[in-house]
Amino acid sequence: MKKLVPLLAVAVALPALVAATPAPAALSWFPCRTLSQEWDQRDTRSECTRVSVPVDYANPEGRRLDLMVSRIKATSPAKRQGVLVVNPGGPGNSGLSLPLTLSRTTVAGMNTDHDVVGFDPRGVGFSGGVECDRAPEDGPDPDPNASPAEKYRQSYEQTAKQNARCTSYDPEFIANLSTDVVARDLDRIRIALGEPKISYYGVSWGTALGAVYRSRYDAHVDRMLLDSVMPPDFSVRTMNDGPIRAAEANFDRFAGWLAARDSQYHLGTTAAQVRASATALAARLDAHPLRTTTPDGKPATFAGANLRTVLSYQQAHWPAMAETLTAARDGNPPPLLGNEPEYSSFGLRGTPYGGLLMQVSVLCNDQGADPSEPRMWREEQERQAASPLFNGQAGYAHWCAGWPLPKQPWHLTRGTSALQLVGHRTELTTPLFWAQEMRRRIGGDLLTVDNGAHGSLDLVACGAKAVEFFSTGRTATGSCPGEPAVSSTTD
Repeated sequence: MKKLVPLLAVAVALPALVAATPAPAALSWFPCRTLSQEWDQRDTRSECTRVSVPVDYANPEGRRLDLMVSRIKATSPAKRQGVLVVNPGGPGNSGLSLPLTLSRTTVAGMNTDHDVVGFDPRGVGFSGGVECDRAPEDGPDPDPNASPAEKYRQSYEQTAKQNARCTSYDPEFIANLSTDVVARDLDRIRIALGEPKISYYGVSWGTALGAVYRSRYDAHVDRMLLDSVMPPDFSVRTMNDGPIRAAEANFDRFAGWLAARDSQYHLGTTAAQVRASATALAARLDAHPLRTTTPDGKPATFAGANLRTVLSYQQAHWPAMAETLTAARDGNPPPLLGNEPEYSSFGLRGTPYGGLLMQVSVLCNDQGADPSEPRMWREEQERQAASPLFNGQAGYAHWCAGWPLPKQPWHLTRGTSALQLVGHRTELTTPLFWAQEMRRRIGGDLLTVDNGAHGSLDLVACGAKAVEFFSTGRTATGSCPGEPAVSSTTD
């Protein structure tokens, strides 16, 4: 985890972010580029303001926090329909510069008739961003010579100690980092902007925020689009198991493709035989990694973990993936090493102002504490047995071990406001079937993008469908091509 700083220290370092009085009646806007030298200094369109919210909504007269909010006004004021709030997910990603970022993508037209508004959620960036890294009192790192079960136990206990310590710095603030509380903040932003309704565009965890907001405040939603949708029944186990299931389904298709070309690759004439060959090769590489070189000539190791990563790549890379399998099988340098940019996703990016503690806090407050260490170790073993190739896709491990604060579950309901869901056919981070499950829970229409890139509607040509949706309210169904149309990302 990125190095974090205790909340109380940050509160002293950034006194202007925590206010003792409510927000003024009229918002005072200023150029966002004055916030930081890291902001694009050529940007003359983005303006920022602060919106005051209670730290604890159960105690509205108590401590307050200033949320940093940005906007780019509609480029055609005569056509302006209202405000469109955007969130890039995480949780823990800064959304302050997202309006500017989206203005350079295929969904830029949303800004024609809407003010596009971004914000740093509480606990992130300029909205009181906080950090809390591991410390010596959390105990030593797991013994590298211990058994896998003992390493897991030691790691679980270390995480539990860290969680107890980090939440103790400011329990009131940490307890109020949850999806439900951020949804309430979002409504305070709406009120501060003087809007009876807002439209909303959320990506990844931003879809959970949108779904919870719509369930709470459907009457205040005009149009909502959710891209790369979270599961409606949230838990860390769901987040671990979903990507494995999606990776297995993708590999089944790849294995069938290889089986049809056995005369070329000699990995098996059936998908089952190909799977057995790949699994055996990964196990062999676990025990005896290959020595190879990177494209720039540096020494490298190609182990079982590298092969498993390569096998999770998208369909566009199937020929190179097949050549990697056969090269590794024959002891030759593989063309792919498992660290290619194609594998990267739009996940949480650390910032100088924090965000990772907010991510842990939201996930753990939403779910509650993880089960006991013995039970989680059994679940880990079950995943390894069920998916020896892709159990590594389970990326959340025991993040919520010993979490000491009460669970704050989502309460999702169906609404009547216009809702467009967007899923990506072969995506691993938030699999398509989660979008299908969310649609059954809260309604709306589902558009499927034929790619596997997380949160990438704004990078493909059918981002135009988002522009049309926010302009007209008409939703789309079916599918659309997923080839990249621009090189920008939402992060």
